[in-house]
Amino acid sequence: MSPRPPRRRPSPRRRPTPAQPREGIGEILQLSVGEPAHGGACVARDESGRVVFVRHAAPGEIVRARVTAVQKKLAWADAIEVVEASDDRVESVWPQAGPGGVGGGELAHLTPAAQRDWKSRVIAGQLRRVGGEALAEAVEALGGVRVAPAPGDEYANDPLTGRRSRIDVVIDADGRAGMHEFRGRRVIALEDMPLAVPAIRELGLFDEGTPWRRLWRPGDRVRAVAPSGGDPVVLIGEDTYAADGVRIEADVLRWNVPVGSGVESYYVRPSGFWQTHVRGAEVLANAVLAAAFGAGEAGTGRAVMELYSGAGLFSVPLARAVGETGRVVTLEGDEGAVRDAGENLAAFDWVDAFAGNVDRDGIVDLSGQLGAVPDVVVADPPRAGAGAEVCEAIAATGAPRVVLVSCDPAAGARDLRALTEAGYELESLQAWDLFPHTHHVEMVSVLSR
Repeated sequence: MSPRPPRRRPSPRRRPTPAQPREGIGEILQLSVGEPAHGGACVARDESGRVVFVRHAAPGEIVRARVTAVQKKLAWADAIEVVEASDDRVESVWPQAGPGGVGGGELAHLTPAAQRDWKSRVIAGQLRRVGGEALAEAVEALGGVRVAPAPGDEYANDPLTGRRSRIDVVIDADGRAGMHEFRGRRVIALEDMPLAVPAIRELGLFDEGTPWRRLWRPGDRVRAVAPSGGDPVVLIGEDTYAADGVRIEADVLRWNVPVGSGVESYYVRPSGFWQTHVRGAEVLANAVLAAAFGAGEAGTGRAVMELYSGAGLFSVPLARAVGETGRVVTLEGDEGAVRDAGENLAAFDWVDAFAGNVDRDGIVDLSGQLGAVPDVVVADPPRAGAGAEVCEAIAATGAPRVVLVSCDPAAGARDLRALTEAGYELESLQAWDLFPHTHHVEMVSVLSR
């Protein structure tokens, strides 16, 4: 392994004063567990009637749980003992993400089918609570929503390990790679990362006496990426290393994505955003492409506006679909992602990728660049959602069709409500489990007017 280049020492920081423990923290409660809630916990009530959000449990179980947080009349707790187990409970595929452990594997104690059912119930609940009765009824009229597995994830006995093509870890005080405890500052050294693809696990980041220790320092943030179009790399700070620990110049990584009848190749910075599930980009790109122009409709000659466009995952197949007689304009707030998109879209003269804030003014300016009423607006906002202002601006473009990609059920429900109140009708809603063993889920909604 090549030595790591010297780096400027950070200025010392004042150690924060530790917070005082809240009353009730550490209390053990016996609870009957109810419905799953948004965020990876189930709802229960203690003897006083207080709502307790219980992690590491399953609906219908009776558990003993340790209180981990208290806020006014609410509490959060980890199930540490199962008194009556659900039939959906299995041995966790990642024990270190269990009670008192790291975040990122809060559903690892459930069968994959039970995880997808959990997420379906959460989506339905958020559509009603956040989206409102009208939206919930519209979804029910369409047959409801069932979270589907990614291609290859549908087999009942598959533990769904080895799906993550990117992991992020932090180096503890002893030089070991780990993750923060759930909602805490303490770094827990990892013994393994079973959710990562084999190419990442084979790097040996978590091995005792790993040679990677010579390259990182306590407090470093480390990312391992295994692109579909090349060998894995490890990012330590601003430096990139090959699997053998040799520092390399890697401006971009290649990702190959089957879309439609072909395969698109994307080039993205090692530190840039990309779907973590090995089939995630494929699922979403094909879903958006199919939704953009309607069933059986060709995109040739259409005008497309894309918001939160990232490195161009959707922009490339949309550009290919509309052809040189069409027009695509995109808007993204991350300038690095826009540079990646520019490279990925270089072959399409009828596409322009812009950097700027996705807000009312940004959308007005983008409409001017398009020079026409968009036939469709595609939006893939971050976890917080697009928000009312952006949804209203989308409606103001006059677009007859909107494709909304949401990675958070509550934010997605909020955006759908804003769009339907602006005059759109929900045409379809699909959801996929692209984050096995976590509470996260992806949704693609189509609206028209």
